[in-house]
Amino acid sequence: GHMKQEELKRLYKAQAIQRQLEEVEERQRASEIQGVRLEKALRGEADSGTQDEAQLLQEWFKLVLEKNKLMRYESELLIMAQELELEDHQSRLEQKLREKMLKEESQKDEKDLNEEQEVFTELMQVIEQRDKLVDSLEEQRIREKAEDQHFES
Repeated sequence: GHMKQEELKRLYKAQAIQRQLEEVEERQRASEIQGVRLEKALRGEADSGTQDEAQLLQEWFKLVLEKNKLMRYESELLIMAQELELEDHQSRLEQKLREKMLKEESQKDEKDLNEEQEVFTELMQVIEQRDKLVDSLEEQRIREKAEDQHFES
């Protein structure tokens, strides 16, 4: 049914995010190594080949930008992963709530009503957390835009 499909979609998304995170880590390691090499060359401890200092500095600057981009990308991916988890949680709670609501009101005892209330409260918290995540992603993007403009000037 529809639920199953949604769950599968989330699973695929989660796997894709996982792959992207691994790729980011690869690239971060590579740029670390590159950074060490450049810094040595800049300090004159390593043979920089035919590159002069200006070229080395330019390359180093590019690397700093790349590292920055990777860090942002990583934190966006982590937020997306968190979002998926919350989405999953939310849909499980909604399902649970639906099942509880199916029971005739007259058949419900105190325990049923308490459980219903608990599930509902938890559901509200999850929805609130999701809103906060969306906000924090938005804030991050705004902050990055400002950083970029600052950097380009």
